[in-house]
Amino acid sequence: MHAVELQDVGAAAWDAVVDGEEQPWGPDGASFTWAPKTRHVGVLDDDGRPLALAGVAPARIRAGGGEPFEVAGIGGVIVTRTRRGQGLARLVIEAILQIAGELGPSRAMLFCREPLMPLYARFGFREIAGEVSAEQPGGRTVVPMRAMWKPLAEGVPWPEGTVEVLGEPF
Repeated sequence: MHAVELQDVGAAAWDAVVDGEEQPWGPDGASFTWAPKTRHVGVLDDDGRPLALAGVAPARIRAGGGEPFEVAGIGGVIVTRTRRGQGLARLVIEAILQIAGELGPSRAMLFCREPLMPLYARFGFREIAGEVSAEQPGGRTVVPMRAMWKPLAEGVPWPEGTVEVLGEPF
């Protein structure tokens, strides 16, 4: 199996991967409005049904009160529950990181549940220690999920301090 870039990822594809699972991104993820992704990858079964998905979109953030900069915002990483533990997450994460590197930003960023932090750490993601906030329909809100980042170029640091996503989280 391998991951492929998908042109049209609509509600039917997400429903197929979620497969009735309640709160697949945890209770915190279910309570947020998320920015749409501009590019997607997936692992499909022989019938074209998605087994795993991930998305990415450019996003602007401000960290440590400095000047805003762009990140490759990765999100919607999911493996259908009946296929977890079979290496499909690795396939979609590697593929979405390849696309993230093509988008131009020197950093990737994502939000995840705490139990998934070791998974993302294996791909070079590091925890963002400062508080992270993002826009929501009711105004700027602290994102309760863990935030992580990864350099997409050599020697790129992450600024210390609080982080503001200048828009909805991804």
